[in-house]
Amino acid sequence: MNCHSTAAVLTARHIAESFVAAVSAVGATVPLATAAPPAVRRIPFTDATVTQHKDGSFTVSWKAPGVGSVTVCASGRAVAHDGSEATITVRGLPAVDRQWFRLVPDQGAPLTLADRSLCLEGAADLRDVGGYRTADGRWVRMGVLYRANDLHALTDADLAKLQRLGIRTDFDLRMPSARTKAPGRVPAGARYVVADAFDSCLRDGLSLSGQDLQRLREALLTG
Repeated sequence: MNCHSTAAVLTARHIAESFVAAVSAVGATVPLATAAPPAVRRIPFTDATVTQHKDGSFTVSWKAPGVGSVTVCASGRAVAHDGSEATITVRGLPAVDRQWFRLVPDQGAPLTLADRSLCLEGAADLRDVGGYRTADGRWVRMGVLYRANDLHALTDADLAKLQRLGIRTDFDLRMPSARTKAPGRVPAGARYVVADAFDSCLRDGLSLSGQDLQRLREALLTG
């Protein structure tokens, strides 16, 4: 099983950069390619999660009906091998900002996951919105989009970590009173955008074409 393929363990930075590129293309005049897309191998996993523990170990679980075996890769090497449904514990991995796991089935496309939490000291609720399976059997990419209840309590160490993870833009959906009371902190180099979810001008002016929505879908979904 090849754990070092070009689609191998993805870093949050690489995924985030691809999403930024996709967003910048929204509304562009270049037409979508008309050639038939290549056949896509479906991801066979119906459920999969990664949970990081305080002692540095990880619990990885999955269900992949119909496959014979699954190889789990992390840090560029195979760390486990099991059947179509299993829960394993992985220890002894190097300390990194975010540990990614690549689940490689013996048939079908692989799936790359991490713990949804970024384990930040000042924003424990900041988490990845990816890692969920869609109704049509695809998966929402991780490392692309995050949500948080508040960023004003981020520590300097948290900000440095977010910068290393490639966070590019912070969309602040809060009302003016909340933004004034607790201004959010953003990592160096990141763009801060006020996007008040209750602002009538923003709400009425937000309009995405079918082409825009398709591009966003392609940026966020895998498999």
